[in-house]
Amino acid sequence: MAPMRTILALLLLATLYVASLVLFPVEKVEVVGLRHLKPEDLLAKARLHPGDPWLWVLPQRLAPLQKDPWIAETRLEKPRPGAVRLYVRERKPLLPLPGGDALSEDGVVLPGAGPLAPGPKVEGKGPLPKEDLLKLARAYPKAKALRYTPAGFWVVLDQSTLFAPEVRFLLEYAQVERPSASRVYLYSWGVSVRP
Repeated sequence: MAPMRTILALLLLATLYVASLVLFPVEKVEVVGLRHLKPEDLLAKARLHPGDPWLWVLPQRLAPLQKDPWIAETRLEKPRPGAVRLYVRERKPLLPLPGGDALSEDGVVLPGAGPLAPGPKVEGKGPLPKEDLLKLARAYPKAKALRYTPAGFWVVLDQSTLFAPEVRFLLEYAQVERPSASRVYLYSWGVSVRP
């Protein structure tokens, strides 16, 4: 009896698949929310094309898109038979990195996004301190460059350059009124200012 049920279930699935190809094919695929990515590339990654069986367009097709660093969120909707809508929320580039990449607002490295990033240029040696750089970019929105080395962090502004061995000193300094000086060094024991 169990083999017969399995055969009937398989026949039913095959019938639904063929019926969905004939009666409910995907006629229109719409991609919403793109800024930099191309809809054709996303649809190819998701294997989503007109003519596919509409009943079998399932959210599992979005798995390859969720691995893309540019994509923060995806959602699939089927507003009516034959129509599929793919919602995409892209990450926004913030800090241009050496080599042409960029750091997004939520700390993900976006390949090739350097020219699109409006924030200060990032330079440095060693592992990329993502969270620290994002904090500095928010604390110093008018910075021209942010540098990091094993010795500490530099913030290059129009009229001055700030240095601190730890980010927390620069964050505290951003909240106080700053003296005009070309070089400011921040340490746990105090501030050293040079004209």
